[in-house]
Amino acid sequence: MDNNIRAWAEINLENLAKNTQSIRKAVPKDTKLLAAVKADAYGHGAREVAQVLLKNGVDIFGVALCEEGIKLRNIGITAPILVMSYTPKPLLKDVVEHNLIQTIFSLDCYEDLADISQKYAKQAEVHIKIDTGMGRLGFLPTSAAADDICRIFNDSNLNVTGIYTHFATSDLADATFMYEQFEKFQYMLNLLTSRKIGTNKLTKHVGNSGMLAQNVLNNFSPKSSQMFLDMVRIGIMLYGLPPSADMADVCDKLALLPAMRLMTRISMTKTLPPNSGISYGHTFVTDRQTVVATLPIGYADGYHRTLSNKASVLVRGHYAPIIGAICMDQCMIDVTDVPNAQQIKPGEPVVIFGDPNLNATKLANLINTIGYELVCGVGKRVPRIYL
Repeated sequence: MDNNIRAWAEINLENLAKNTQSIRKAVPKDTKLLAAVKADAYGHGAREVAQVLLKNGVDIFGVALCEEGIKLRNIGITAPILVMSYTPKPLLKDVVEHNLIQTIFSLDCYEDLADISQKYAKQAEVHIKIDTGMGRLGFLPTSAAADDICRIFNDSNLNVTGIYTHFATSDLADATFMYEQFEKFQYMLNLLTSRKIGTNKLTKHVGNSGMLAQNVLNNFSPKSSQMFLDMVRIGIMLYGLPPSADMADVCDKLALLPAMRLMTRISMTKTLPPNSGISYGHTFVTDRQTVVATLPIGYADGYHRTLSNKASVLVRGHYAPIIGAICMDQCMIDVTDVPNAQQIKPGEPVVIFGDPNLNATKLANLINTIGYELVCGVGKRVPRIYL
């Protein structure tokens, strides 16, 4: 590793490939696999990640923004790309031009896209989104909404090829509400069928990482297995992290490994006497003679300030706690209990997270958030090193 780099994120493409293969094997053969690569592939780098995913069983990509889809097209990705969120009207022409699949979740976005498609004389491909309990985007599962959706199906400017919903609680141990959402989705399909809409020709998808984890942890019960439908959308599990702390065992069952390891280096060490305050506000005061090491990484790099005095890092394979407030660009650790602490030198590598025993999910639990936020939040000034 280049000693000029003060902090970096190692992206293990081999782990990513193996994770994808394991997930592909866990999904029925006739079910397509959508890989969520939004937010720059959850902070891992969409350009590099997409190529690996395609070689290991992914059929289609999911992005949040049309700009993310365009970037994939610009690097030569020809696979289908589903835009799962809102696209402002001025950008809808780019959706059509780059052959992206736009999610339609309201009459307003339908009308905007239909106008653009008509203007450019090019039919837009779309998937319909149903809100079965997320309270976010989507048509409600009602008779009135079914009438509205029929308008979309009958508009020659659009080609409706899919319909889906998103589970709100599939990452919880209690799957009750997930099943309720699935029933509402099926109800909506029945409403559309009664209106002579050929839903059997549509790609239907409801499953996400949480749903897959439910199946793995419950040995693919018939009740949960029915939710695979025509396609599943997998995000965080591709990158080797569980959908939630409650489902941490799914990674072991599928042999998933973290694809990202966040690293930094020792800047300097010093020995401080008892009663020495550390960092801003002196939120930590030494209670013994302490060997303190400074690290050149902080909250501007995505290492949350709320981890101050809570997290630990790995130095020479040993845990060293964060002491004092994490600064914008630096933080301090107590290496007193690391063997031969006095011999620790500037430049030695330090693991922030990404080790099996120090993964992003465990770190996130300390500050009441999720592993997604930590990997997505690793800053742009932290270079990604692909292994």
